[in-house]
Amino acid sequence: MTKFGSPVLQPTTEHRKDPQGLDIFCLRAGHAVCEIAPGRGGLITRFAVGDDEVLFLDRNTFSDRKQPVRGGIPVLFPAAGRLTGDRYFVEGQGYPMRQHGLARHAAWDVVNIEQARFTQAFRSTPMTRVNFPFDFELTMMVDLGRAGFRTLALTLSVENKGREPMPVHVGLHPYFLVAEADRDRVRVEVDAGLAYDNLSGFSGPWDGQVDLTAPGVDLHLTDLQTQTVLLHVPGKTPRRLEMSELFTTVVLWQTAMQDFLCVEPWSAPADALNTRMYLRTLEPGDRLTGEVVLSV
Repeated sequence: MTKFGSPVLQPTTEHRKDPQGLDIFCLRAGHAVCEIAPGRGGLITRFAVGDDEVLFLDRNTFSDRKQPVRGGIPVLFPAAGRLTGDRYFVEGQGYPMRQHGLARHAAWDVVNIEQARFTQAFRSTPMTRVNFPFDFELTMMVDLGRAGFRTLALTLSVENKGREPMPVHVGLHPYFLVAEADRDRVRVEVDAGLAYDNLSGFSGPWDGQVDLTAPGVDLHLTDLQTQTVLLHVPGKTPRRLEMSELFTTVVLWQTAMQDFLCVEPWSAPADALNTRMYLRTLEPGDRLTGEVVLSV
């Protein structure tokens, strides 16, 4: 772990193998460290500043390649959330799609490494076209080297490489480390006008309140008035998420007996490939870019 007494003055990226032989890239800048596993869905597995570990990671799910990883920052594409009937339609043809899409299950390619800036890509293949009949390239640039060295900047870019218009639904799924025992003292600030509670079925205006002591939370917030979210964790520096205009939806999710709270920026609500609510469409050759900046 990077200690406050020995900062990394020159931002760097190191490469190593984990015990299972998986490639891990470690970005360091000042007191900050970020670790990325391209072979596990391009997953960011760790972000810490000094002794402040920001993210939760279940190491058992990370080590078992048959399971989706619970923890870190998974990338959601070409769908965020669950589709009705786990299926969507393009020109009358139905296509199956698992919850949260394909990207988090794929091995990503390393594109570029420059100091504490790392770029990786998830590209269409004959296998992805079985579920998503479009040619695409999704890149994510991870930048730890911005001024102050307390910021993790994630830039997502989707390009339509095919000949037909392509729907775009993308999101991030950060698991913030929050002790279950502290949930009654955790606060989340999201300036949103509308809420959909995926557990109770409630849909309507949001009063800004969420009960984080409940056994489960699955709250979807839209009609955002600002692109900033603040997460207050007892004894920690506030976690600040700044999102570009691409992101229209914030999802708050947690389960019982787990030490995390997910605060997830999505480009559109769940099931957008079917409902088309806030769904973006890319013409052939066009590119769409969005950024999420996490600061502590």
